Amino acid sequence: MDPQRAQEISERDQLWASLRALRLEIDRLANGDWEASERQKQIVTLVARIVAAEMDFRNRDASAE
Repeated sequence: MDPQRAQEISERDQLWASLRALRLEIDRLANGDWEASERQKQIVTLVARIVAAEMDFRNRDASAE
């Protein structure tokens, strides 16, 4: 595995791992508990960025094959 790919995988894993600390809040949002607080907006933005990065990673991974 080339170093750039290893770095990208490591960063990807760190992004997903960062969500563990927010699990309870993410579960509440997933259950429809939406108050539109600044904190909830930040969590939704963070999750959207992580999902977008994951989709980019998978697209690059698929085109590399």
